[in-house]
Amino acid sequence: MKLLKQNVYYYFWITAMVLIALSIYWLNFEDAVIDINVHDTYFVIHNSHILQLIAFIYIFLGFIYWFFKRIKIKLTKNLTQLHTSISILIIPLYFICSYLLELLYPPSNFPLFDDTQNFQLLITVITLIGLLAQLLFIFNIVISLIKYFTHKN
Repeated sequence: MKLLKQNVYYYFWITAMVLIALSIYWLNFEDAVIDINVHDTYFVIHNSHILQLIAFIYIFLGFIYWFFKRIKIKLTKNLTQLHTSISILIIPLYFICSYLLELLYPPSNFPLFDDTQNFQLLITVITLIGLLAQLLFIFNIVISLIKYFTHKN
């Protein structure tokens, strides 16, 4: 357990493996898609493709954390914990919220009625939270590099 507390990159790599397994599972479902409506254009993206992209990003983030550990540049502990927590917990949060939205607002029987507004808002909020967490990561790297090079000289 002490190993996981020190090496944050394991969390990202384990999460990436879970996301890849989920994406393989979702390949069997043709209707597992996200429809994003921007003005008069619909973007239809299969959930497995989104999960593969997020898994690749998590592998890359884990590699960056591993690289900083390897070259012995210490990242800020609080920012690392905050970034890791938000980045990893946002995935189950999305699934829980989308399940609750389906329970609260079941799909309409009238096909011309656009009732995806709540789901679109959920995707937007979760995406913005995830992007803000990545900005924390960049901020953490910049601060740590500045500290490393100023203390080195």
